[in-house]
Amino acid sequence: MSNEPHRNVQIRRQAPTAILPPAMIEESAWDILLALHSDRWCDLSLAKLASLVSVTPSALNRWLTALEVRQFITGTRHSFTGELRAVLTPPTRQLLDRYLSASSDLQVGTPH
Repeated sequence: MSNEPHRNVQIRRQAPTAILPPAMIEESAWDILLALHSDRWCDLSLAKLASLVSVTPSALNRWLTALEVRQFITGTRHSFTGELRAVLTPPTRQLLDRYLSASSDLQVGTPH
């Protein structure tokens, strides 16, 4: 042992909440978030989104409302058609980017 005072060494790592998906997200909501994450150009109509995530248009509207209340998504109008589209908010897109990056890192070296 040395006589030097102990140094306070801190390891900086992100909190799990900075890379994990929001708690208590049900499967349909998670599917919606993932579909919107892959829709970088806002090309998904609400009808196509409902089809992709296998929910009825009325169920999609309920999920979109719930996700908007939690500030995961917002509505926007298509620049040419004026049709309403759902898009991820920037913090949600960043959260999903971090989560998907971290989860893909876990798969490196995993036998397929």
